Amino acid sequence: MSATSKATVSGQRPAAKAPSERNKRRLVQQIVSSWRTQAIHVAAQLQVADCLAQGPMDADDLAKALRCSADGLARLLRALCALGLCRETVSGRFSLTPTGQLLRSEGSADQASLRSLALWWGGATWPMWGELGYSVRTGASAREHLTGDAHYGYLQKSAESASIFHDAMRAMTALIVADVAGHDTWHSANRVVDVGGGHGEVAVGILAAHPHLHATVFDLPHAQAGAQARIAAAGLSERCEFQSGSFFDTLPQGADRYLLKSILHNWNDERCAAILTCCKNAMKPGARLVLVERMRPARLHANAHDEALARTDLNMLAGLGGRERTQDEFNALLHPAGFVVLGTWRTSFEFTVIEAGLTPMPALPEDAGS
Repeated sequence: MSATSKATVSGQRPAAKAPSERNKRRLVQQIVSSWRTQAIHVAAQLQVADCLAQGPMDADDLAKALRCSADGLARLLRALCALGLCRETVSGRFSLTPTGQLLRSEGSADQASLRSLALWWGGATWPMWGELGYSVRTGASAREHLTGDAHYGYLQKSAESASIFHDAMRAMTALIVADVAGHDTWHSANRVVDVGGGHGEVAVGILAAHPHLHATVFDLPHAQAGAQARIAAAGLSERCEFQSGSFFDTLPQGADRYLLKSILHNWNDERCAAILTCCKNAMKPGARLVLVERMRPARLHANAHDEALARTDLNMLAGLGGRERTQDEFNALLHPAGFVVLGTWRTSFEFTVIEAGLTPMPALPEDAGS
């Protein structure tokens, strides 16, 4: 009998395996990984990519252009080289890599800028992570603890914050627009309401792929100017409009599809129920609800996909008091609100499309009206 078998028979647990040097090194890298966020954030703040997009420069000349310490900037540039955003020549000049191009203020024709996402994560979101322990201990929003406002009211107070936030969300959304627009559900629809649609990135992508469709982007007033500019730039003003309002109050009536991308994960179950009831009240018979959300597996494992879900779940906890949900948890939200899930489809990046229809009302007995 082996030593392991003897330990099991005697009721003793086998000795824990000692962590390997590889385990230790990996954990060290995870512990100190915050430097990446701030290095990229500072590069975005300084608009390093915009300057280097004009051509390679040495650190001294770039520091003069950006009004920075030449030594400090040189060290930042070397860090950006280590992150794959810049490269340094033997002559000491720095240039952008294709990945670094994504930090330019204006994206290229085929790539959206990620600069606002870097500004958002290293700026407004950064203090919340320092208070994650508060959220874990209490279950409450660290943002509310720090600012007194757990949700999006603060965007109404700052046009700059609202612009950065919506541009950041647009950059993330652009990663899956083609997947969402390619879904079969749009072929049988005529009008779509993009609920909480921000600057309309998803609606614009869907309309571009389906010329027969019309859409309404529905969000709070702080999204209006950006949405209208995005719609006009895409040449879709005749088929897409912006309407302001709260999805807790009322929604545009009678559309064929009600799209909610990254909405329910912002809210607790009670507030989600209110949003879904508002959707149900606006929907006509045969209309569909299309959710685009991250769907959490019942158990997380050490892989890139699950790491992303863990990140955003904790972000929801600390920021908004929301959460990422499993398929069973989505069903538990949808069924009481009068919806039945018709199907789910995984996108190529983190998200799942959930399509739901209204639960048919039970038929009345023939003598019900007598």
